[in-house]
Parts: sequence; structure tokens; C-alpha cells
Amino acid sequence: MRQILLRIPVPGTEHVLTLYGYGAMLCLGFLLAILAAARRAKRLGQPPDVIYNAALFCFFGGLIGSRLFYVVQYGEHFRSVWDLVKIWEGGLTFYGGFLVAVLATVGYFLYARLPILYWLDIIAPSVALGEAFGRLGCFLNGCCYGGTCPAGLGFSWPAGSIPWEHYADVALAANNQGPADIGGAAGGAITGALATAWHAPAIFPAQLISFANAMLLFLVLAAMFRVKRRHGQIILSFVLLYGVSRFLLECLRADEADAYLLGLPTLLAALGQADAAGRLPLLTISQNLAIVMVAGSAAGLALVARSRRPQLQASYAPPPAPMADAAADAAAHASDPKLPQRRKERRP
Repeated sequence: MRQILLRIPVPGTEHVLTLYGYGAMLCLGFLLAILAAARRAKRLGQPPDVIYNAALFCFFGGLIGSRLFYVVQYGEHFRSVWDLVKIWEGGLTFYGGFLVAVLATVGYFLYARLPILYWLDIIAPSVALGEAFGRLGCFLNGCCYGGTCPAGLGFSWPAGSIPWEHYADVALAANNQGPADIGGAAGGAITGALATAWHAPAIFPAQLISFANAMLLFLVLAAMFRVKRRHGQIILSFVLLYGVSRFLLECLRADEADAYLLGLPTLLAALGQADAAGRLPLLTISQNLAIVMVAGSAAGLALVARSRRPQLQASYAPPPAPMADAAADAAAHASDPKLPQRRKERRP
């Protein structure tokens, strides 16, 4: 764990610029994801500018969505408005970011009149790549930690880390004592005493397992372009595979409270089946969403596979995006101002 990678003093002031590990990994992952998608677009004969423009919508949509979803899940952790802004300390969720980022990106494609599924396929592997580096950020920050595991399969986190405080709270609660992160002199005394007298249990390295899973998804999605038959298969396969893997990975994590299956207990209770509602399995919010993702993507793959629309066939390559023609015209006009520029057209 290394929450702070670097501290840079500002010359002539008392201020210090702090580089957080979580934020650094997010930025690095986002940058590499853009470069990978732009390279793939160029290899397919499309202008990388589409990726760069879409990245702006994806960035802000993903940032807002992931933070809002986290606040909805863990609103009790925020004591002030400033806490909502401190994203560099962690507190982002993949599901919320992915959903809003996709909506924002699709909105851009609609505005630019670009084939949505075609371009989402190009972006899909990069989403997995960005997720991988995000999980490295989680590891450096200490969030998204795993549950206890048999000796030899995991490791213990140092005193003061997020997983350490969680399991210290569990140990203190078992002895009817206060939490380890209450702050102040009392909190410091409890933390100091625990650090010397209590050894945190070994837990699964859930963040590193999630990193390996995301990198594997990136490689699988990149390889799928060789056997792709329909546009939309890559992005839908990503949603399907991520939903399945996330459902299983949640079994190793301990940072998210359990929730009932898709709200069915409320429905069953309203129908007078309270006993049946109590027998439903406990799943995390992420597992509930994973079920929806798997079902929706499976239905989408079936529809795409059965479609006979020529635009969905993998053999169909849309013409280069309009901005490519505009850029070529601008370059030609700059070299020879006497050349007339073509009228900007919108592709249907």
C-alpha cells in the first residue's frame, strides 16, 4: 500500500503538492486507454480524433457517474461537501462510471452521427485496460479489499490502512469497544495499542486479482477482433464477461455490504410471501448489477447475431468520420489558399 507516491514542495511557499497513488493510476490508465483505442481506430482506417473527442465525454461522464454511485452506496462516510470532491483519495465505483461514461459517449456519437456499435467495439478493450490500472490504484489506496482467507493465500495490511481499520473495528466490536478510526487522542491510543498487540488477519488480494482479471479481459477483447462477425459483439461481450467475473470476484471482497437479490424481498413481502423473501440469497449491490449486466448483454448479443442489417456485419466498414475530410480540406487549403473547401456534410 502506498497512498501517497510523492510530495513536491512548492518553492518559496509552505505548500506541498501531493501525488496520490490512486489518482496517479487512474490518470495513467485513462491515458493508456485513449492511446490504445486511438491506435486501433487508426489501424481500422478511422481518424483517432474521434477517440480523443469521445475521451472528453467519457472522462467527465465516468468521473461524475462513479462518484455519484459511490456517494449513494456510502453516503454515511461523507461529513462535508469538500469530502465529495476529494476523489484523489479513492471513492469511485466502476459500475456508476461505466454507465454514465457509456451514455455520455453514445451521446457524442449520436451528435456526430457516427455508427455507435462500431465505435463502442473499438473502445471496449480500452475500458478493460483502464479498469486494470484503476484496480492498481485501489491496491495502492487500500480500498476494495478482500475478505479473510486461509494462511498462505493472502497477506496482512499494515496498521492504519483501510483494510486494517476495517478488521480492527470488527475485532473491537467483538469485545464491545469503539471503532479504531474514531480519531483524536482516544482513537490514536486504540490504534497504537492494537498495532502492537493485535495482528490483522490475512485477506485475499482482491485488488490484484481484479487487476489480473481486467488485463485478461483486455487481451481477450483485443483477440476477438480477429473472429468478430457483427459490430457490437466486442462491447456486449465485455459487459457479459465483466458481469460474470465481477459477480465471482465479489465473493472475495469484504468492503461492500450485502443486499437482497434485485429487490425481490420487497415484492414478495407485498404479495404476502415474507417467509420466501427471507430465504433469498444475500448478494452485494455489485452482484445485483452484475446479474442485470449479464442478462442484458446476453440478450443484446442474441439480437446482434440474428440481425441481417448490412451495417452490423463485420465486413461493413463505415467511411472515415467527417472530421477526417474536414481536416484534410483544412490542410490542403492551408497549403494552397486558392483551393476551394468542400461544404461540411453530415453523414446519416
